[in-house]
Amino acid sequence: MKVDFQYSTDFHSDRTAIIVRQLADLLATGISRTEREVSYYAERLNVSPKYLSATVKRVTGHSVSSYINRATVPILKGLLDDERLSLTQIADRMNFTSLSYFSRYCTKHLGQSPSEYRRSLQPKVI
Repeated sequence: MKVDFQYSTDFHSDRTAIIVRQLADLLATGISRTEREVSYYAERLNVSPKYLSATVKRVTGHSVSSYINRATVPILKGLLDDERLSLTQIADRMNFTSLSYFSRYCTKHLGQSPSEYRRSLQPKVI
């Protein structure tokens, strides 16, 4: 999966551009399926969460969390599209601490609960 980071390296040091690129590369692996905390990515990039957040915001104009969520939503939709998986199985696969938290995440990022999302995939019967 490709996560599109919009930025120009003209005004940023090589180090900041490298960090943003490394974050994009990490997200492209699909790791956000189970890891959605900024601190996880900061640790993987050997920087502090505060530094990572400030750098990404300065370079791209967007938060680290927004990029994590952009990478996570397609994974989430793909799992929800697979009707063989229960919502509990999906929540477990995505490392959510509870079904309730999973449902809130879906509602926030999909605009509907996981059940509503699945119902929206069903063909309309006339």
